[in-house]
Amino acid sequence: MALKQRNTVRLRARIGTWFRSVVLFIVEVLQSLLNFREKDELRTKGIRTADFAVRRAMYFVADYGLTALSVSIGIAGKALGFSLLELFGALWMFDFVAAGVFVLIYEMTGKDLSLGEDFRRATDTINGKSRLAGLVATLWIVFLAIIWMGPEKIITFFRREIGTIRRVATVLLILTAIQAFIWAALYSFAYDLVTELF
Repeated sequence: MALKQRNTVRLRARIGTWFRSVVLFIVEVLQSLLNFREKDELRTKGIRTADFAVRRAMYFVADYGLTALSVSIGIAGKALGFSLLELFGALWMFDFVAAGVFVLIYEMTGKDLSLGEDFRRATDTINGKSRLAGLVATLWIVFLAIIWMGPEKIITFFRREIGTIRRVATVLLILTAIQAFIWAALYSFAYDLVTELF
């Protein structure tokens, strides 16, 4: 009986230690995401949190507005009889301009509406604790940025590694081409499917 109680106490202690480590890790990642520093006062932390929330809200609204425009271009292009290549070209131009505006704002003002810098700080913190978890977090952000959130997030995320403005433009061209091709193919397939059904 005493042995069973001792084992139960040890198990609870291990679970408690593990839970505490997980909570502290999550707090540390959130502090990195919000750009909190040890010396920051509560007021400064509040301002940084509000800044993050405002930028997130602005990007959310802009992103969904741009997505609606992209869908409109896809539907209009297919209705007008665009080929897959023509639809790809139209979407590529649109994606390049849309992502380029975010990158331009970042380069000129230092304000990262896409939150790529913030996510980079968070993944750097994750990477400091676990290289595998850091790699998974980075790959997940890159995947979401290419498919959904937009290439501008990758550019601000990897801005230090990309370097020159010429490289930024090259990366932007490549990433927007990938995104435009994926969405052109999806819009084309979905439009054809819907018109065959109705």
